[in-house]
Amino acid sequence: MPPSATLLSVAAFDKALPLAIRDRCLFFGSIPITETASFPPAPNNECWIYLTLNAEIALSLPESWELSQLVQSRRARISIDGQWLWWALKRKYPGQRLHKLSGSDLIHVLAADCARDGGRLLLLGSSPARNALAVQRFRHRWPTLEVAGYAPERQGDESEREMHQEALEAIASFRPNYVVLGLGAAKEQRFAFQCAATLDGKVRGLLCFGGAIDMASGAVRRAPRIVQYIGLEGLYRVWQQPARLGRLLRVLRVLPMLGRGAY
Repeated sequence: MPPSATLLSVAAFDKALPLAIRDRCLFFGSIPITETASFPPAPNNECWIYLTLNAEIALSLPESWELSQLVQSRRARISIDGQWLWWALKRKYPGQRLHKLSGSDLIHVLAADCARDGGRLLLLGSSPARNALAVQRFRHRWPTLEVAGYAPERQGDESEREMHQEALEAIASFRPNYVVLGLGAAKEQRFAFQCAATLDGKVRGLLCFGGAIDMASGAVRRAPRIVQYIGLEGLYRVWQQPARLGRLLRVLRVLPMLGRGAY
């Protein structure tokens, strides 16, 4: 792996992004926010990668070479997820149209679009039980939806290459238009970055949606809208999943940066 990654300049992204996307970008620091209102992105000849940006991902960027490469890639389609970041960008770009587009909401939008337009949707990740329950719930809600699920075995990092191969075989077997990834933030980002090129002309998009499959299954409840709006969804998640407390404490580091306007 290359030396420790640093925040990339806006100029670096300018060279990577297609002109039509670059001209309508907002920026959180050096990260281009390419998706501000509509969803899903338009298809093209390349398999795009959708990333919903929250504070945890933004703070991980200087420490992850692959993540930094992903967000500067011409394949990247990035929206704002975290409420804190949405507030910050609304202050930075007053009057600009900017919606908070989170994976836990977009997974349902995508399923509805596929049901209406005949698209095929693969849910790839989470646990086998939660994945199967999410597929079952989607089929019940949208009877015409062609949806399947696959949950790779959770093993150590040394088996990640085998997991990638299994996932690619599941994609080849079902032939989806869209693949929602729920492998855990770092693993799904690596899978998308390393495998998207092999899916050109076959899959329209890989969507890094984190815990969206868990929430679609009903095993994890989404915070009430008012809790989301006041920026306390992370605390609500900790209440349901106490093991997330360490992650919440780490992302609090973003608050002084937002307060100073250093983005």
